[in-house]
Amino acid sequence: MQEPVPVPDMATRLRRLQTLRARHHGGCMLCGRENPHGLRVDFQVLEDGSVSSMVVCGPDLEGYAGMLHGGIISTLLDGALTNCLFSYGIVAVTGELVVRIHHAVAIDVPMHLRAWLEEDMRPLYLVRAELQQSGKRAAHARAKFMVIDSTGD
Repeated sequence: MQEPVPVPDMATRLRRLQTLRARHHGGCMLCGRENPHGLRVDFQVLEDGSVSSMVVCGPDLEGYAGMLHGGIISTLLDGALTNCLFSYGIVAVTGELVVRIHHAVAIDVPMHLRAWLEEDMRPLYLVRAELQQSGKRAAHARAKFMVIDSTGD
């Protein structure tokens, strides 16, 4: 088994996250700054090694009336997972994504996204994410990501 990925200091992780997001995800519908129709979700790094963001999605992203579309929920979780890896200097693509939705996610109500690196099996990484709303876990995901670039900074 590989050694765990060391958790760099928060300033380094934030710089890596911002650099790699700009370099590889500028047009991303979730976190890209260049996409005029995107959500432009901004993730922060946390001391425990995870990334986190607060997000509010409006009615333009609903499925059933008043509820966020399930595909958008999956996209939010996948984006959190990707940004977590960016914070470690890892550029990888989703190889497998398993999403479990526990209950409906309301539109126009803040959501808390959080993702963390669980296991380093280079060139694969196991990552987990969760979405909470109104203090309750609304959805979670586990994923395998495959490295496509490990240039880091």
